[in-house]
Amino acid sequence: MKKVSIDTWIQLLGMLSVVAGLVFVGLEMQQTQRIALANQQQARTELISNRLLTELELFGEIGPDAITSNVEWGEMTVEQRAIRQQIQRWFWALLENHFFQNEMELLSDALWSQVEGYINARYSECHLRDIYDASVSYQPLRDYISELPDVCSK
Repeated sequence: MKKVSIDTWIQLLGMLSVVAGLVFVGLEMQQTQRIALANQQQARTELISNRLLTELELFGEIGPDAITSNVEWGEMTVEQRAIRQQIQRWFWALLENHFFQNEMELLSDALWSQVEGYINARYSECHLRDIYDASVSYQPLRDYISELPDVCSK
């Protein structure tokens, strides 16, 4: 049996250190990419949100009484319905962003539980389902929602 010199052990240790360093750099790059994608999604959501909220400002002339959440859909005026639809578009833009952030593992479990509740609540508003159909384009979210119980089909 041949005895291995101390130089060989040092070289082996050095090579293992380089490999470990490369693995660490790779993991850091993956995390940085996830954060960059999440930031891009956040920026898109802010643009969409600003546009939707700007359109809501046009309804500001109607007055605050027009925006009431305790009025049933059938009892709302045309203006109130338009406002409620615009608010629903805004909700879906935010929820789509939250869903993406959760996919990137950037939301806590507690926050994700709240988001799940909001998604369920928005999807359960049957009279506004067409807003969901037109607003949500992110297929993983659509797939997630397709697994939810559909209270509107009953």
